[in-house]
Amino acid sequence: MRICRVALGEDPPRVDVVHRVAHAPQRDPAGVMRWQWHRLLTELSVGLERALADGPVASIGIDTWGVDYGLLDARGELLEPPISYRDPRTRGYRAVVERIGTRRLYELTGIQPLPLNTIFQLAAHDRAQLARAAHVVMLPELVVAHLTGEVVAEATSAGTTGLLDLTTGDWSSELCDAIALPRARLPGICPAGTPVGSWRSVPVHLVGGHDTASAVLGGARPGEAFVSAGTWLLVGREQSLPDTSVDAQVAGFTNEQGALGGIRLLRNVAGWWLVEECRRTWADTDLDRLLADAAAAPTTRVHVDVTDERFLAPSDMSHELRDAAGLDATASRATIVRTAIDSMAATTAKVVQSLPTGDGHELCGIRVFGGGSRSSLYRDALQHHTTLPVSLGPVEATAIGNALVQGIALGVFSDAPAARATLADQQEVT
Repeated sequence: MRICRVALGEDPPRVDVVHRVAHAPQRDPAGVMRWQWHRLLTELSVGLERALADGPVASIGIDTWGVDYGLLDARGELLEPPISYRDPRTRGYRAVVERIGTRRLYELTGIQPLPLNTIFQLAAHDRAQLARAAHVVMLPELVVAHLTGEVVAEATSAGTTGLLDLTTGDWSSELCDAIALPRARLPGICPAGTPVGSWRSVPVHLVGGHDTASAVLGGARPGEAFVSAGTWLLVGREQSLPDTSVDAQVAGFTNEQGALGGIRLLRNVAGWWLVEECRRTWADTDLDRLLADAAAAPTTRVHVDVTDERFLAPSDMSHELRDAAGLDATASRATIVRTAIDSMAATTAKVVQSLPTGDGHELCGIRVFGGGSRSSLYRDALQHHTTLPVSLGPVEATAIGNALVQGIALGVFSDAPAARATLADQQEVT
């Protein structure tokens, strides 16, 4: 979790991280994997106070990961800490897919069926608890509600649910009915840039609430594939219209809403979660040493498909990686991490190669940005697996994209192209 001050009067924007907190979901006494929501809101307050202490603030925008949600009662009170998408309660999600129809679901939403999707989480949610809720609110807007008291939905976070009709841009009554969710529980959808109250007299604006939407706005370039590198690697490209063809469906692509319009056609690839889960299992906190050892380890030349659902939430990630790669039990930690990173790069290159071509969609490069872009080991491995040039975008792409939307809302920029024109070009990584 990061709280950033972004100065838009400079070219490029300056990002100062004023507060950063590591966090992860934890199992409650009943074994349900939940986010430490009270702690996150407490740290949010600490971060916002620090941001205010550093000088005037013109606007606040909130982005988080997608697909997860909170339940608010009629008084606006949170009924329970939000459940993490990595909780295994959705293991039976394919029954929901079959009831709706795989093709029908994709035609309506453009979203690939993954067990983490909100539609499957809500289908598995305790019905008595769900009946007590007046509102189902996605996490970015749940934070907005906490700050302002306003209950709304935003297009990019709504787009991660698998409940948004791509054609109408609104919630699908058909899909709500399919999971017995009253459509009225879902707030009205507003576009990024909409003002939604204030906190401490500072205006709050909706932004690309899904962090990937903000990251792509702040990090991607026209004509290039993008890799938003973090816990996940979100690999794809920007385009004007959705692609819900059979070919796109079979290739595994998801159509996600752009922060300021358009579509991000992408695939979810397991990213630095693989390494972080190994570290958790090993109780190894020295990431720099682990990565240095991995860089010195010989490549195994064995790559696993890290889009496989087996890597979503295994009890022991290092064992899962060893098993998938055919490594024996004596494989070193460095070898396991090197295998994970090489596999991330190989899978990224495969996804880029499978992006539909034609109609002006030929690619001239691959742009990597976000926190995971710091790893030269990943970037070098990616360059090894592709003939396209690999370039490096901003590490804080999410904060920049978030701020650009606020800048447009405040009149600093006229539109997305004008906002993006202020971003510095990066040198090609070879």
